[in-house]
Amino acid sequence: MRYHSRPGAETQALHHPSITADPAMADIVIADTTRRYDGRHLETHPLGGTESSVIRLARELVRRRHAVTVYSNCDAPVEDHGVQWRPIAGARPETCDLYVACQHPRLLRFVRRPRRRAIWVLWQPNHLKHYKQIGRVWWYRPVPVLQSLHQVHIYSPFLPRRDPHILIPLGLPEDVRGQAPLAAPPPRRAIFASNPQRNLKRLVEIWAEKVLPRVPDAVLDVYGVHEMPADADFWAAWGGSLLPAGQPDHVRASVRMHPTATRTGLIEAMRGSRVMLYLGHKVEAFCLAVAEAQALGVPAVVAPVAAVPERVLDGITGFHEADPDRFAERAVALLTDDALWRRQHEAALRHQQGISWSEYAGRFEAALLADRFPINRSVLAVPPEADGDQ
Repeated sequence: MRYHSRPGAETQALHHPSITADPAMADIVIADTTRRYDGRHLETHPLGGTESSVIRLARELVRRRHAVTVYSNCDAPVEDHGVQWRPIAGARPETCDLYVACQHPRLLRFVRRPRRRAIWVLWQPNHLKHYKQIGRVWWYRPVPVLQSLHQVHIYSPFLPRRDPHILIPLGLPEDVRGQAPLAAPPPRRAIFASNPQRNLKRLVEIWAEKVLPRVPDAVLDVYGVHEMPADADFWAAWGGSLLPAGQPDHVRASVRMHPTATRTGLIEAMRGSRVMLYLGHKVEAFCLAVAEAQALGVPAVVAPVAAVPERVLDGITGFHEADPDRFAERAVALLTDDALWRRQHEAALRHQQGISWSEYAGRFEAALLADRFPINRSVLAVPPEADGDQ
C-alpha cells in the first residue's frame, strides 16, 4: 500500500519518545469534533453513528494491544476501556504511528508529524473537494477509509487517487447480532429510528395518506437522537417543520413520538416492530440505524437514496422503493402479511449480521498498519489475554 506524507515527517517521527518500543503495538491517535463526548458516553448517553463508531473502534484497537488516544470535545482527560480521551482544545500531539482524522480536512494538521495519516470518511466524501478543503487534502494526502460503495462511486477524481480504495463496512455491535427468530409476528407497528431531519416529515405524510387508511390499527413509532424531553408536545414543536402540520387526531394518535431512548429500549422497540420505514437522505454514507434493524431481523422499506439501499437486500430482507405509492404498498404488505414478514425476518437474521467491531478493527489494522508492524494474526483474531476486557 502506498504511503503519502510530507517530506521528512517519517524520519522525525521515528525518534520521538512517544513511539512505543513494542514492535507489535502502534501508537494511534484519533481526532473527532462531531459532538461533546468521551468513551463513557456509549453506555450513558444517546449517540449518533459517528460518535459510537469512534468509541467502538478505539476500544477494539486497544484490545488488539495498540495504544489509542482519542481527542474530542470532551470536558477533561479520562481513561475508558484502556482508551485515553483528551480534550481537543488542549495540547496537540507531536507524532504517532497512525493518526486518524474523522471526516474533516481541517483536522489533518492536528498531529504535526505522524508516521501515517488517514482520514476516516464517516459521512459523504463530497466535502473533501470543497474549494476551502481540497488544498488541505492534497497537502497532507491522507489515506481515506470509506464505509460504502456509494462513497466509492462519488469519490471525486479531483482528489488524490486511491486505487483501490480502502472500503470497510462499519461494524455492528454484539447486542444486535445473533438474535433468534421471533416465535410470532409483532403487532402492526412500524418504526423510524433516525435523525428526524432525515425526511421524517415526508414519511409521516405517506403514512397518513397511503398506509393508515389501509391499516387503520397500525402504529408508527418515531425514535431518534434529539433534545426533546419526555413530556414535550412533539406535534406543537415540530408541526410544519419536522412533522406535517394540520394532521387529524387519528393520524396523530397513530404516530407515536418517543423521547430519546436508551440503547436497550431502542433494541426492544426495533424487535417489537414488523418493519422499519426510512426514506433516506442524501447525506447517508452507511446508515447504521437500518443496518442494526436488519441484524435484529426487522424487514425494512427504504428509498434507494445514497448508501441506504446497500443496507437492505431488495425483495429478500425488505424493499427499495422510490415511488411513494409503491413504498406504501410494501409497508402495508409487511404490516399485514404474516408469511411475507416471516420470510424477510428470517432472511435478515441469516444474511444481515454484518461484521463485528472486532473484525472491523482487524481489517482497519491490516489496511493501515500491517506493512509497518509484524501483525501475525487474522483480522478475526484478538490476543487471548484480551478476551473479557469488555
